[in-house]
Amino acid sequence: MTMGFRYSPGSYPYQASDRKTFKSALCHLLQVEFPATFGPMVTDLFAQKIDELYERFHPPRSRFKPGQVLWTGVAIDDPPSRHKRIEDTRLVPVILDLVTVRDIEQLQTKGRGIPVRLAKIVRLFEQAHEQGAVLGHADVSLLLNMSISRISTHVLSHERETGALIPRRGTIHDMGRSVTHKAIICYKSLVEKKPTSQVAQETFHSPDDVEHYVQCLRRIQLCRDKGLSPEQIAHATGHSLALVQEYLDLIEEFRIPPLPDPEGKEDFRPKKQGEQRGG
Repeated sequence: MTMGFRYSPGSYPYQASDRKTFKSALCHLLQVEFPATFGPMVTDLFAQKIDELYERFHPPRSRFKPGQVLWTGVAIDDPPSRHKRIEDTRLVPVILDLVTVRDIEQLQTKGRGIPVRLAKIVRLFEQAHEQGAVLGHADVSLLLNMSISRISTHVLSHERETGALIPRRGTIHDMGRSVTHKAIICYKSLVEKKPTSQVAQETFHSPDDVEHYVQCLRRIQLCRDKGLSPEQIAHATGHSLALVQEYLDLIEEFRIPPLPDPEGKEDFRPKKQGEQRGG
């Protein structure tokens, strides 16, 4: 019985050979372990999607060059949210250059150990980003067998010295406390006077993110220019005191001049009970 399949004469002994696949095994598993849950069409579609996912996470060895490694990052367009677990996050397999010919050549030169480590750190973050994923400090720590604190020190030092952001998860997804990317974005926008689109491209952020950081600094600056204390600014803007202080430090560091107040009416100072806010 051929179950609807037509075969040429002499092919009968091989009729099932091309269907002895992972997908067929998965279809059987679904039908046996979850009977009456999936119909034939849904079972086939479900197995196909899982088969495609398996292929993505298990690429053939022919795709790899010596020194490369397969790793898993978080999708650039799937940021974290409250109570969101890694199991609820879209993951992306990436192929990274863990060791290159240039690394070996530089290590043969005495005293080149630190530059090689820094180059590796930057390369791993950038290669993952180019493939649609972001890595965290913990990922690179595991790949290079270095502590997270050392990874962080190298990254922050590089960003401060070059003014260029490294596309890691903490900055792309705005996780944790990271003053560096705020500083670089605001510096490029307010001091170097670069357009939003250019700043977004150079810092691996969206134009909306760039505008968010700049406007946040401007609001805090306007409150400061009105004579509010950091505590009052935090109350007026709804930001944490720590975040307010970060932006105040950036305003001082960049020597940003006071904002013009053409009307001179707006008053951000907290009022006593019964008072109305000005303007």
